[in-house]
Amino acid sequence: MTHSRSLGLYLAICFSLLSLLLTLILVAVIDVTVTKQAKASIGASLAELSYQMSYRLDRAMFERYREVQLMAERIGTDSRAVREPVNRRALDSLQRTYPHYAWMGAADHQGQVLVATRGVLEGSDVSARPWFQNALKEIHVGDVHEAKLLAKLLPNTTGAPLRFVDIAFPYAGADGRVQGVLGAHLSWEWAKTIEQSITEPVGKEREVEALILSADNKVLLGPADLEGQTLALQSLQGFTKGARGFYTERLPDGNDYLVGISQGSGYADYPGLGWKVIMRQPLDNAYLPVKQLHRQVFLIGILVASVFSLLGFWVARAITRPIKLLSHSAQRLESGEHDAINAIGAIDPAYTEVSALGRSLNSLIRNLQQKEADLKDLNATLEHRVAQRTLELTQALQNVRDNENRINTIVETAQDAFIGVNFQGRITDWNSQAEVMLGWRRDEMLGQPLERLVPERFAGSIRKAMQVFASTGKASFVNTKLERLVQTRDSGELAVEVRVGLINNSKLNFFSAFLRDISERKQVERMKSEFISTASHELRTPLTAIYGSLSLINSGMAGDLPPDAKELVDISYRSAERLVLLINDILDVEKIESHSMVYHRAVLPLLPLLAESIRATQGYADQYQVKFELVSGSGEETLVWADAGRLTQVMVNLLSNAAKFSPSGGAVVTVSLRRGADSVRVLVTDAGMGIAEDFRSRIFQRFAQSDGSDRRQKGGTGLGLNICKSIIEAHRGRIDFVSEPGKGSTFYFDLPLAG
Repeated sequence: MTHSRSLGLYLAICFSLLSLLLTLILVAVIDVTVTKQAKASIGASLAELSYQMSYRLDRAMFERYREVQLMAERIGTDSRAVREPVNRRALDSLQRTYPHYAWMGAADHQGQVLVATRGVLEGSDVSARPWFQNALKEIHVGDVHEAKLLAKLLPNTTGAPLRFVDIAFPYAGADGRVQGVLGAHLSWEWAKTIEQSITEPVGKEREVEALILSADNKVLLGPADLEGQTLALQSLQGFTKGARGFYTERLPDGNDYLVGISQGSGYADYPGLGWKVIMRQPLDNAYLPVKQLHRQVFLIGILVASVFSLLGFWVARAITRPIKLLSHSAQRLESGEHDAINAIGAIDPAYTEVSALGRSLNSLIRNLQQKEADLKDLNATLEHRVAQRTLELTQALQNVRDNENRINTIVETAQDAFIGVNFQGRITDWNSQAEVMLGWRRDEMLGQPLERLVPERFAGSIRKAMQVFASTGKASFVNTKLERLVQTRDSGELAVEVRVGLINNSKLNFFSAFLRDISERKQVERMKSEFISTASHELRTPLTAIYGSLSLINSGMAGDLPPDAKELVDISYRSAERLVLLINDILDVEKIESHSMVYHRAVLPLLPLLAESIRATQGYADQYQVKFELVSGSGEETLVWADAGRLTQVMVNLLSNAAKFSPSGGAVVTVSLRRGADSVRVLVTDAGMGIAEDFRSRIFQRFAQSDGSDRRQKGGTGLGLNICKSIIEAHRGRIDFVSEPGKGSTFYFDLPLAG
């Protein structure tokens, strides 16, 4: 006796095994491909970080190089002129402007220091110092070294030995002969500041550390156990200026690291010192995302295999269900229920269901013979009815074809590309404009998955959106104007504007999408943004030099000027000052937009900062005959966790606005401090005309001005309050104002207390 087997069980087992095999193969291929790409991406990001730091080092050195060179050209013509107090003030002013100048001084041609910042080393002999001798040999920049003469004269809060980078230029007299050397010691702490600005945004979890190496591979800046060592790394051999890359190296501590390396090549006329920047990250930490990706791919593979196995059982049941119904219907026919079934197909008799069907067929045939006579009578009327129905179907088919032709004509003549997609995410329609825009012919794309039209990195979003629609019936992208990137046949990427429609009824179910090429518009917007950023950066350096030169002339370094010339210099000085402020505002806005604004927060007392801001702005207020008055509501010291420079920038902006819009001639602007339980409020109150009602809703917007005409009485760019709002909100605070027409305005901001 042979044992029969169930068709449904057989199919379910086959489907499950096939699904498991295909899923394992697919997971293996994806794992290998994605792992390789992920490792390359991680290494490239480290190389890019090292390049960014190398570029910033060279750019900052170039700015100091130019400042010292310009100061040397204007320092004086003989020993007596160099000793003038104005030169010491100019050097002290430059040191305050850039605190990383640890010492600046001018020596005569014999090496005796004539004038120096804060009087340090004045009268000392520096003729034996390398910076003095190299400057006379036209070598203007010296590499990093520890302090000698200044080690005990300058404050040192770090406890580590002071290290400097030397910049020196000879200065000449009226006859063009060299009279001496102007030298500057740039504190090496400056490099640590740049290193922190690069590594802090990366995050502590990545454990990225920066090393700065000299041209001969000596560690100038890095972990304490490596500073001063010379690294003999395979990846450093043959490294040239301007090069960058990433490698796997074993460092002297015995650990394996992924390193990104870049070597500086100088900037403009600054030749550079050949510093190499290494960004290192422990190999296990660097490839942690890859390990996580392994686990995710493995779990997804298990999930997919399980889903397809369940799907296989469901499909098997669906396939065998008609056969079971057919068997049941045959049994009903045998019992006399004539409406159960009217057709039986040929099926493999090896299955259990067919055995029951065979037993029922014998009885069914006997019944059919009895009814054969009745069927002959029905044939005559049936032929007439079939002919009538055929005519009706022909007419309906013609109507369908006419409607289809009309719709195709409309779609083909549309100016935009049209794509139809079914609910399974496959392309069903493709007009001629789509062929022109994307390059693929209609016959190539019909039936293809929609993911083929988008770059690989966006394919997951398409699949997820279709899955959400399949499970919930909701599509947030329908009837919405979207901007997306699509992929053309030549593997290029094209920016398009997409509007998606949905047709979902009992007869039609698909998405319709019209695509419009907006790549030229996007290019114009990108060029505009890049132009503003580049122009602002490039204008800043020459304007700083112009502003510094005018400042020196205005301070009397070039001697007394005739009244007419003095007036022209004053006008130029104020104009240059406004341009510098404008460019700084534009650069701050660009940093805010790109989320690259860096804040160096520390616990600091708020009251001294307000007093310093008032002192810094009083000179500007004097031209309006306005005075500032500081009122503190509490004798208790108020501490906040904030960036002192950025908070000063907010206060100077609010104070300048209050002075500018106050009535001239003895007006007083009040600065007050109110401390709460967990926050503090700073208020700036003026007695001006107040803020117009129609301007209040947009006062913190970019470029917003109450009087936008060319003849407005008060100047300004409309960027200051927008920048203030961004800075205060970055400190987890808020800024707002109250104003009464004719009685003045009060601008205030709240900050959380430290701790």
